[in-house]
Amino acid sequence: MVVLVVVFAKLGSWQLARAKEKVEMLSASQTAAELAPLDNLDGGFSQSDLYRQVRLQGEFDYSRQFLLDNKILSGRAGYEVLTPFYVVSPSTAARQMILVNRGWLAASFDRTRPSLQQLSAGEAERSVSTVVLSGLVATPSRGFTLGEAVEPGTQRWPVLLQYIDYETIAAKLDRMDLLNAVIISSPNQPWNYDYNWQPVANGPEKHYGYAFQWFAMLLAVLVFFVYLNFIKKHE
Repeated sequence: MVVLVVVFAKLGSWQLARAKEKVEMLSASQTAAELAPLDNLDGGFSQSDLYRQVRLQGEFDYSRQFLLDNKILSGRAGYEVLTPFYVVSPSTAARQMILVNRGWLAASFDRTRPSLQQLSAGEAERSVSTVVLSGLVATPSRGFTLGEAVEPGTQRWPVLLQYIDYETIAAKLDRMDLLNAVIISSPNQPWNYDYNWQPVANGPEKHYGYAFQWFAMLLAVLVFFVYLNFIKKHE
């Protein structure tokens, strides 16, 4: 009984903590949306820039792209397309690189990886070399992962990612100045795929529900213990 009570109490408390995290993330997203967009990422970014809108001038590197695997949209499996973007800073001649999430792309039934030609997003992106990118700053969660982010020995582009690991990605791009963030491309831009981003995948309500279940099980164990050891003995 003691073991079960401790386990259920810890699981319930963990779910309440997760709900608190989700509330804070949603609040940060709403606060950042009210700020003026950033027009450069000089010096990287701080935690206060999370979910901040940006408006950056630069160039996509369509020759080296990444597919973040196992992304579900409307019940279909697919990828999120991550494309390197060279930021042209108005205050310095240096060019920074950051990944841009261009949206969700459905996977084929046989899970054949799309080619770079298939990832080309239309005439709008080929007609100009420098574009103005609108989006917001995000730091995708790595979550629970097993194995390598990239299958060892992978040479073919686009590279399939199991999770975002900035050091691994920077090594694949032969650069170590990749910013540790992702720009979520705003909806309705010509280089986008299906827009599927939201600050949190599931709201805090889900975690409140799980917490209620764990605490309800804890209460049931206590009631059962009291019944067996005090009430039933005296019947």
